[in-house]
Amino acid sequence: MSIPLDDAIARSSHPRLLTLDFLDQCSPRIRRAWDYWTAKRGDRPMPSRRDIDPAEIPDLLPYLVLTEVLPDPPFLRYRLVGTKQVAIRGHDPTGLPVSGHYIGHNEGVFEGEVMLNYRIVIEGRRFVYDYRIKTGPERGDGSFGSRPVQERGTLLLPLSSDGDIVDMVFCCADVEDRA
Repeated sequence: MSIPLDDAIARSSHPRLLTLDFLDQCSPRIRRAWDYWTAKRGDRPMPSRRDIDPAEIPDLLPYLVLTEVLPDPPFLRYRLVGTKQVAIRGHDPTGLPVSGHYIGHNEGVFEGEVMLNYRIVIEGRRFVYDYRIKTGPERGDGSFGSRPVQERGTLLLPLSSDGDIVDMVFCCADVEDRA
């Protein structure tokens, strides 16, 4: 049995913000994702996947991840992974479970902290801004470009088909080429 969400958050020292204070430090790209999600949400707690129109956000697509929330294991599965997200991983995890395929999994980033971000979004029906800086690619298998990239922050946002239960997580990471 997992510990209550509020207790898990209180015990965590992972670099994340759960208040709108993140808007004072996030990049313009993260701000654009926030503004888009907020506009699609309107007066609802969260928008649905149907509300997200890729044609409206072509500039964000390389930086986005859609994670499907499943009722049974593996519980979280990558549904769509943008090219910049693929670049930092060094492989495309589309269709794979989040467990074992999240950014930093091979460098000792504790899976519990990544899963806590998802718990906050899913159980708390709220956003998470994770400002941990990561560099990549994580795997140099040659199947994707090996140019160094850096993730400078990630925003996770809830989506819901019925307006109540989070069934997808909309994620935008600020990933840039490193010189």
